[in-house]
Amino acid sequence: MNNFMEFSNQSSLDHVNINIRWLKEWRLTDVHHRHLFIFPYTAFWLVLSGTATIELNHVPYKVKAGDIVSIPSKSAQSWKEVGQDEPFCYLSLACEATIGVIDLIRSYSFPPIVSDIPQEEINRLIAEWRCLADEYNDFIQLFDDKDVKSMEKGSGSYPVFKLNTDQTIRHLRIRAKGTLWVQLLCQTLRSRLPDEPVAFDNRVFEVCDYVEKRLHEPPTLDEMADFVSLSKEQLRTLFQAAYGISPVKYVRHVRLQRARDLLMLTSYPLKEIARMIGFQDQHHFSRAFQQAENISPQAYRKRIASRE
Repeated sequence: MNNFMEFSNQSSLDHVNINIRWLKEWRLTDVHHRHLFIFPYTAFWLVLSGTATIELNHVPYKVKAGDIVSIPSKSAQSWKEVGQDEPFCYLSLACEATIGVIDLIRSYSFPPIVSDIPQEEINRLIAEWRCLADEYNDFIQLFDDKDVKSMEKGSGSYPVFKLNTDQTIRHLRIRAKGTLWVQLLCQTLRSRLPDEPVAFDNRVFEVCDYVEKRLHEPPTLDEMADFVSLSKEQLRTLFQAAYGISPVKYVRHVRLQRARDLLMLTSYPLKEIARMIGFQDQHHFSRAFQQAENISPQAYRKRIASRE
């Protein structure tokens, strides 16, 4: 064969992973939840209308129609306000977008907000997002609703699916289309991206994964530092650079975020929620929640239920 083609060299992208976790269209008219979120996935927004002010890792950003928002995994995000003139509407895509354990958009220094993309390019991203969303929705219909984990249903116990051959073919199609959408986004933002990926200390994110797996028994500062072979002071410095908070405060934020999710999305009793996020009893959990939110867990759950 004269036209033999081969590229068997290892490359820096051998361990790239693009795995879609959700696609959703949001419409906000007010900010109901002003607390800090530590979101586990990489997220991209295409803003369709309205204005809002958000904070990412304690830096405020004003967002408006036509903007593209890129949020690295495990970022600290909070809502500050939503404009009153019209609803704030945006398309979101949440995914695992990693090279090994490093977030793809951290590695390539995606700007958090981009505001001057030509409308025809925005429209193409929107159209491809909607096609991907249709495919993703069709894929989800292959499973029983009671077995599908989602934000709306909380963090209960769900099966790990072993896909059959037909489901595997559909899933590979979704992953391929998700990768193509991220590729299109990279192409759209190319002039804002560096020519080379940046070096990043991934140990802070290894600690984040470690914390999330141990919320039932939250690690101490010593344990977190030992886990990545750093001194406590080195770990504090890494967290301050990445999140603007200490490792201990990060653990507290993640535990309380999980508590809010469980109160809002499940019917677990407070005693069980306390156990799941590492409090020795319901009393200590209720006191910590009250101090952080200025409302008791019971009142928080009732307030959320009254809005449904």
